[in-house]
Amino acid sequence: MGIEPIIGDYETFLDGVFQNLERSGFFLDEFAELDHIAYRTENIEKYEEVKSKLIGFSKTYNEKMFNGKLIFVCRLETPIEYGRFSIEGIELLAPKENNKHKNGLEHAEFVVKTTLPEFRKKHGDIDFDLDAYDREENPELEVKFECCAVKFHEQSLLGVRGI
Repeated sequence: MGIEPIIGDYETFLDGVFQNLERSGFFLDEFAELDHIAYRTENIEKYEEVKSKLIGFSKTYNEKMFNGKLIFVCRLETPIEYGRFSIEGIELLAPKENNKHKNGLEHAEFVVKTTLPEFRKKHGDIDFDLDAYDREENPELEVKFECCAVKFHEQSLLGVRGI
């Protein structure tokens, strides 16, 4: 059994991510890595179920409370291969109170080759969500598409989390 029964059809999800990036004027050579993809759950029971299954596919992992919700991050024993990218991490997001989310893949996160200010300036025509741009730990830019979101940062989540 692979990881797909746990997180769903990641290839179709990533196809959507890359199609939206291309249509928006982003280029693959701007990214050092696609460090992880994120799966959001609609309830804590599903979060615990998915977490217990992901542990079996993980080299290392940790769980922290962040912005009022549990977040589980794991480094996969066998990375997900997609195009030129080897995706080593999965981020599992528990629901926040009063948030309505469906179970499923939600976003992908890329490490950019430049600084975030340079990356933002280069893509001045993009309406980035700046909510986490000034965050102290691993600031990021986010762009939301109809099918997904994509976040950009300077450091890998796995590196920041030490896993």
